[in-house]
Amino acid sequence: MTALEVKAGTQGKVIKDGREWRGENFKDHAVTKDLLFFAEDIAIDPLGNLSPVGGVTVGGAWAKAGWYGFRRDGWVLMVPFSDVIAA
Repeated sequence: MTALEVKAGTQGKVIKDGREWRGENFKDHAVTKDLLFFAEDIAIDPLGNLSPVGGVTVGGAWAKAGWYGFRRDGWVLMVPFSDVIAA
């Protein structure tokens, strides 16, 4: 299984899982340590393999804009596709 890595220092956004996906609920976030994610962690997939790209959902709009989203510990971390490394 392929892991996806997000390196320490990567700039992204976080939102508490379960919060409404509106602008004021997103917080800027810098990743503090290298993180590995797997298929079951993916909430937003810009490649469209695990979730739709585009459409009427907020996650689909983030995917279309080129962002990955990963769920962990009650939060969703969103980072640009270009900052995700296949490990």
